[in-house]
Amino acid sequence: MLTTGDNKKLMQICIDHVHWYVKDASYWQQWFINVMGFYAVAGGKNEHTHTEIVKTGSKKNPIIFVISSPLSAQSPVAKFLKVHPPGVADIAFRVRDLQIFVKNIKNISTVIKEPIKEKKHTRGYLKWSRIISKTGLIHSLFERRGETSILPEDWIKEKSDNQENNNHFLALDHLVLNVPQGELNSVINWYNKILGFQKKQFFKIETPKSGLYSQVMFHPIGNIQLPINEPISKSSQIQEFLDINNGSGIQHIALRTNKIAEVTEKLRKNGLNFLKVPTTYYEKLIENNYNLKFSDKEWQKIVKQNILLDKETTKKDQQSNQNNPLLLQIFTEPIFEQPTFFFEIIERREQAQGFGEGNFKALFEAIEREQIKRGKLVN
Repeated sequence: MLTTGDNKKLMQICIDHVHWYVKDASYWQQWFINVMGFYAVAGGKNEHTHTEIVKTGSKKNPIIFVISSPLSAQSPVAKFLKVHPPGVADIAFRVRDLQIFVKNIKNISTVIKEPIKEKKHTRGYLKWSRIISKTGLIHSLFERRGETSILPEDWIKEKSDNQENNNHFLALDHLVLNVPQGELNSVINWYNKILGFQKKQFFKIETPKSGLYSQVMFHPIGNIQLPINEPISKSSQIQEFLDINNGSGIQHIALRTNKIAEVTEKLRKNGLNFLKVPTTYYEKLIENNYNLKFSDKEWQKIVKQNILLDKETTKKDQQSNQNNPLLLQIFTEPIFEQPTFFFEIIERREQAQGFGEGNFKALFEAIEREQIKRGKLVN
């Protein structure tokens, strides 16, 4: 893999879109519009598949979700849903030079799902290919020049973009991938060698009932973060996900905002349910003199909305009087019928970059409480 000079720049990637495979594309298009504040930008049907595309976020960092459902047994979505429950099937990346990117991948040897294809537009052109990760997750690769359609298929037509955009979110912050026990290192190595991801934080989260290992991966050129989780025990919530999902998959996606309490309140009013945090969580923060420097009004909003808090502390921070970088996070209940995928809403203050271990454990404990309710974990 090329890592220096101009060729390093050519290996730059960013998230282009996320492709969901679901049972009813129309239903989930309306769900993302009415609940999450997205707006419709394109859609259509062919003989086998119905696809809708929704969008939100800033113009610089739009969040684009492609949603597909099957119309026949020949649809790739139907084949996916025979094996897995609804969820994320494809994390699509935008690359700077697809020819060089694919050439480097071939040199390392991985599964190229399809050769490079190209479609010309009036004011630009689109090139694309697809690879399959070690986990089975698809990664479509797109090179875009000028103005292009989101997807190359002619049967997907653009819609008027004058619909209301509630714009709750600034960008897609990170995605979390769950893998089976014993496969964490091999998956880490795949994302490192094939796509250029590097290791960041490592966590071992344990409770008396279960636990997980998590390695945060990031792309040094593309500003993408991908935590990868592996269960420690058979009772782990990660193992429950793997059992229900019938293998590896995306557990959750984090959407970034700069007004987490207000956005959470709006999403609740729209019908979105969130994991609950016990009042003892906030009592412990106060007892431990966490020094979070909120106004009384903001603190009350945070407690009311059940938002988790964690600081990033470095030696430099400890030696100065400046505020520590701060993470504010909240997690939804699973959005599908099966307890697999959920969303995270995250706000980063004072240039917080990482993931708080305290919040990570609080999330793990919150999901354990849901496992107990489902009878999947003994209290």
